[in-house]
Amino acid sequence: MKLGFIGLGRMGSNMVLNLLDHKHKPVVYNRNSKITKKFEKKTPTSYSYQEMISKLPKRKIIWLMITSKAVDSIIKDLIPFLKKGDILIDGGNSYFKDSIRRHNQLRKHKIYFLDVGTSGGIEGARNGACMMIGGEKKILELTEKLFKDMCVKDGYGYMGESGAGHYVKMVHNGIEYGMMSAISEGIEAINKKKNKFKTNLNEVTKVYSNGSIIEGRLMSWTRKGMKKPYFKNISGKVPKGETEREMEELTKIANMPVLKQAIKERKKTRKKPSEFGKIISVMRDEFGGHKFSKN
Repeated sequence: MKLGFIGLGRMGSNMVLNLLDHKHKPVVYNRNSKITKKFEKKTPTSYSYQEMISKLPKRKIIWLMITSKAVDSIIKDLIPFLKKGDILIDGGNSYFKDSIRRHNQLRKHKIYFLDVGTSGGIEGARNGACMMIGGEKKILELTEKLFKDMCVKDGYGYMGESGAGHYVKMVHNGIEYGMMSAISEGIEAINKKKNKFKTNLNEVTKVYSNGSIIEGRLMSWTRKGMKKPYFKNISGKVPKGETEREMEELTKIANMPVLKQAIKERKKTRKKPSEFGKIISVMRDEFGGHKFSKN
């Protein structure tokens, strides 16, 4: 399938490579032309929206993999080049109410819109992600080959009408906050007694990651990150992430005391860095390449 692809950051660049592995033909664009240039030998490139669209079939499909703050301005820039029946897909971390608004805005131009919550981190983007899709079901059916090829088996699904994809992903992020918090406070608790018991934290995370009830990708990323040389240089202060504001909104929508506490604990580290903050930071770096504060 030939499509336009805007955004070649940590997630986007790996998703493009994934698409190429499955014989799709993404025409890529990134605002930093130096990054676009790196893809010239791999897939068709473009250095303007107009050039990208000129290289697409009659019915355009364009995937946006960009920060949520940039979505509105890019849609505004794209609209003059799009026609009735074209499809925009937002695969980033947009707020679900913004996605509903964008769907309604684009519907006036008879342009279709899918909101897609993407999970799995950089590793998933490259080798098989998880995607939660909202919008008109018939448009998912038209584009389903993309999702089938980019995701692990049973790793994508139709969540409901416009906004549902990003809403379900927002709830997913809330669950993730709680799980990360639980892992981090557990490691912090073991760390407090490691000298008394002469406990090796690498051995603990190894065992936790293999066969235990709490094994999983977050625990595996914790183990992997803690073994890296940079771990000792992490300050223990968790930077404010792109989704934190949305997480605060989610606690107003539903009763989520675990999430409330997880947000509170992250904020505490900005005043008093801690081992808890180091573990949160190392997980964020391992799955998403997110920046962390250094000592």
